[in-house]
Amino acid sequence: MTRISKTGRVKSSAPWAVPLIVVGLLCLPALPGSGSGVGWAKERREPPPAPTTSQPASPDPAPAAAPAREPTPGALGTALASCDKGSESSEPLTLPGAKGEVKLDRCYRGRDHLVCSFNALLNEAKSLIEDYGKIVEARYPDVSNVDGICGIKPDNLASDLQNATDFTARFKALKAEYDARINCASKIGQSLRDVTLPDMAQAPGILKSMIDSIEGDVKGVSVVQTKVVELAEKIDTSQKAMVTLRKIHRTMCLKDQRALSQSEGRANR
Repeated sequence: MTRISKTGRVKSSAPWAVPLIVVGLLCLPALPGSGSGVGWAKERREPPPAPTTSQPASPDPAPAAAPAREPTPGALGTALASCDKGSESSEPLTLPGAKGEVKLDRCYRGRDHLVCSFNALLNEAKSLIEDYGKIVEARYPDVSNVDGICGIKPDNLASDLQNATDFTARFKALKAEYDARINCASKIGQSLRDVTLPDMAQAPGILKSMIDSIEGDVKGVSVVQTKVVELAEKIDTSQKAMVTLRKIHRTMCLKDQRALSQSEGRANR
């Protein structure tokens, strides 16, 4: 009897085992990707990320070459080209210095070349003053009344306007060449201050005379260049006045100014 009762108690506890196991499983923390069978299957199907291959660094772009300057037109361009041709085979110039050889800038091809270029600039500057000074002498900005405006011949006004335009183009070219050569001379003057002449007993005097020579060459061309700059300012003022005068001339003046003068003369009798 006792054996039968124990067996009955053991069998009677079996129905409670299944619910307890289910409750225990529900209390366990959810595993990653176990929320749904679809998500788990999807995770299993995703391939591992492909290994990234490092791209070789692109080489730095080569610096753009400076655009070549267009040759200066006209007589100035011809004269400067002649100076350059005479020193084409000139090698880089060097002078002794305290820390080794002092290399002079490549723009400098010797004083002969520098003076040749300055002479070309001087001739062009003098030509501008002689050829276009008449525009300023006409005193267009000082015209004070309609009679004065109508007394100006339209052909002369048109001619001077064209000449002013031509002057502006030539002056622009002259200024560009002047600035380039003055800048070069300035570099050479600075380099000469770094030169030493240990083998010369009169080194300080020689160096001073070298610097003075370059500065003297610069001064000679700078004086005339200053006059051309002043002329350019006056011509610019005259050109603006001429544009206004031409508009007034077309608005107020008769085609035959003589007929107007004759009619006024008869009216005064």
